[in-house]
Amino acid sequence: MVFYIRDNIESQIKCMATGHHAYAFREGFQNRGGRGEVIVVLRMWRVRRYIGYVDPIELWLETKGGLSDFRFNPLLPEVEEFMQSLLHSDPYVQRHGAIGHL
Repeated sequence: MVFYIRDNIESQIKCMATGHHAYAFREGFQNRGGRGEVIVVLRMWRVRRYIGYVDPIELWLETKGGLSDFRFNPLLPEVEEFMQSLLHSDPYVQRHGAIGHL
């Protein structure tokens, strides 16, 4: 299963969940209830690289066996800090001064 993650400045990277991770990711994403921004924390994923003769170098993240893991919107200080940075970089929030989760 392929999905893309991005940061608060719109940089993005391709991610590929394979095997049982793909099924677990799809189920977790569907069960989150479709509420607002989705923060995904990836743990122990490997960086893969493709170098073509014509195409530019492509990098992506991929699950690596049983050690790979992911969490949707976990309650971690780093996640809260990232969510706040998303809010502060949002033009609507900057214009209208909304604070907290939308």
